Amino acid sequence: MSIDQGTDELIVLQAPQATVLARQLVEGVGNHQERKATVVLASFRGGYWLRRFTEEPALGAVRPHDRPTSVDWARLRELLRRPELLDDDRRERGSMGPHLAVLEIAVSLAAGHPLDLCRVAMQLSGAEWRDVLLRMESAADFV
Repeated sequence: MSIDQGTDELIVLQAPQATVLARQLVEGVGNHQERKATVVLASFRGGYWLRRFTEEPALGAVRPHDRPTSVDWARLRELLRRPELLDDDRRERGSMGPHLAVLEIAVSLAAGHPLDLCRVAMQLSGAEWRDVLLRMESAADFV
């Protein structure tokens, strides 16, 4: 996925439905940090988290659950306090490390969730870490 450095527009994404969903979720958001955090989630592994949040409304991570228009960052902070609620039975047990790392980074950008950069960096591949850093850097211009 690539992002035009001047905008939040998603140009290319592995999963087309994640592109559409990400555009919906950033369309009405005036907060630049939340917009960038949504883009971080959309860019990771074909929009894994955004797709999952809409497929599993019980997580309560998007509002409203039937036609998502925004990410519920306060709810995601709560979920990160109990990561077992985010465990994905479709994945090999213990393989949520990189997924949770990216979610923590996004929630840190959007809602000030405390983040151990060393720990999350060790969970990601070099390419994924560079991609996330690029997105964090563009978000930092608005802090």
